[in-house]
Amino acid sequence: MPNFLKHSILQTRAIDSFTDYPGLTEQLLAIQGLRVQAWNPPSVREALSFPAVFRAVSMIAALIGSLTLEAYRNGQKMTDAPALVKRPGVFSTPRDFFRDVGWNAASYGEWIWWIVDRDEFGMARRLLNLPLGQVQVTKDTAFPLMLRYRYRDTEIPASDIYHGTVFREPGSDRGIGPLQLCGAALSAAVEADQWAARFFKRGGAPSVNLDSPVKMTATESENAVEQWLKREGNEVRVTSGGITAKPFNVDPESAQLLQSRQYSAAAVATMFGMDADLLNAAVSGQSLTYQNVGQRFDNFIRSTLSPNYLEPIEHGISELLTRTTVARFSLGSLLRADVKTQAEVYSVLISAGMAEPEARKLAGIDTYTDTLPVPAPGPVPAVVTRELVRG
Repeated sequence: MPNFLKHSILQTRAIDSFTDYPGLTEQLLAIQGLRVQAWNPPSVREALSFPAVFRAVSMIAALIGSLTLEAYRNGQKMTDAPALVKRPGVFSTPRDFFRDVGWNAASYGEWIWWIVDRDEFGMARRLLNLPLGQVQVTKDTAFPLMLRYRYRDTEIPASDIYHGTVFREPGSDRGIGPLQLCGAALSAAVEADQWAARFFKRGGAPSVNLDSPVKMTATESENAVEQWLKREGNEVRVTSGGITAKPFNVDPESAQLLQSRQYSAAAVATMFGMDADLLNAAVSGQSLTYQNVGQRFDNFIRSTLSPNYLEPIEHGISELLTRTTVARFSLGSLLRADVKTQAEVYSVLISAGMAEPEARKLAGIDTYTDTLPVPAPGPVPAVVTRELVRG
């Protein structure tokens, strides 16, 4: 097939390439087996093989799973929360359910809940967190602004689906996140890691190079190596026939691309909106103390975890509750100040004449209690049972 686009203009993109991917340019290139980029965007699984990416995703997922979801009605915290708040998952505890939601959100930029059980008033009571790879999302042919969902071979009514996203381009069918948008940086990180792995695959670089002035056959070369290795490494050796033993000088740090990989780890932190220190990515010239590490963690919660992940999940659960009821994660255990700050705040409040219980509460002392006991799992809804039987 003739090349419709010359190499010199491969970087020239059509207008619609900026507004819709793949655009006209990308489609023409794909027909010819070509790409605009010189790099290959890694898959989610490949990206997760980079330690900094795995730590970022697992940190987000684990933190979300560690939080307690609470219900508020007319601004007052409910002592008896709805079943959807206390145990939203069909087969999992609240921790596992929200951890899995956080994993999908951080890895794929979206999560999809199937409402598989409702109460006598038609309100959602149990959810199934669907595996994203088994869900097809398409636009409704009659109403293009509406989406249709198919899980394996089952068409699920849109009214029984809640599709949450971290980010989504207006009009797009699926959500997106850092691993979908930062392909170039992730490609560099994965390739550098694989390069380092290949460096050590067969022992890295040799310690000695035997240099012969004449061309040797493969057999002669192997015999020379065997004779060299007959003695211990620290014994005296004698060479003849013009063979010279030269140390094989290689800089392991340069061969492993350490600086490039450290930069990639810092870039991953930027992708996910967190300081590099939270990913154990050392930043040259910075000295961290316990206090400013805590402050950075607080900043991560307030600027990234809460607005990008917690609030969308809270809104999703709240959408499935009654209009006067909202769901909120309790952040007291994450935002609690260090012991020194708690003592100072407590002392100031007591000196100002505040009663001890109120002072302890405002200072954040002994405030972490699980006020929402997790109920036992109920019967499996019929719609889920049919899927299990069908396999």
